[in-house]
Amino acid sequence: MLVIELSKIGPEGLDLDTPLVAGEVHVQGEESFALTGGTLRSLVECGDEETVHVRGHLAARLGLQCGRCLEPFPLAVEQELDLFYLAHQADQEEEEEDEVELSDRDMVVAYYDRGRLDLGEMIREQLFLAVPMKRLCREDCRGLCPHCGANRNVTDCACRPEETDPRLAPLKRLLDGSSS
Repeated sequence: MLVIELSKIGPEGLDLDTPLVAGEVHVQGEESFALTGGTLRSLVECGDEETVHVRGHLAARLGLQCGRCLEPFPLAVEQELDLFYLAHQADQEEEEEDEVELSDRDMVVAYYDRGRLDLGEMIREQLFLAVPMKRLCREDCRGLCPHCGANRNVTDCACRPEETDPRLAPLKRLLDGSSS
């Protein structure tokens, strides 16, 4: 279970070894990837002044779709965790400003609310950070043929590539005329 009641954490901490479930990680129905499995192994410790320290290892398997050939492919996520949480203060109202300067502390600290720590939110964030911007099943993926739609990784189609993009034909004529 990824929602932890802080009152249940003993002085020696709380060992977690839990499987990842899409609903608990808040990625159920996510369109950009599918969580196909994984585990979170960590130690959750309460420190002084309501601080919580989470150390451990996140291992997850994601199902992605290649941006060139549209075939599904797996992505393994392996992430070491070392996170600090502080209690969310009621007097910390959300500031609605155009620009807010973040301090160094804001970059390394997250917050928990009402004595409950939801590690699912942190895992969700780590999964989104691990997904590459350009999703390719492999670096040399040849993609789909723009004419017949065949997957060029699987078969060679009979379509001939056009020598010149038809939109660039007037420029080609202009350049051919200037060189003679």
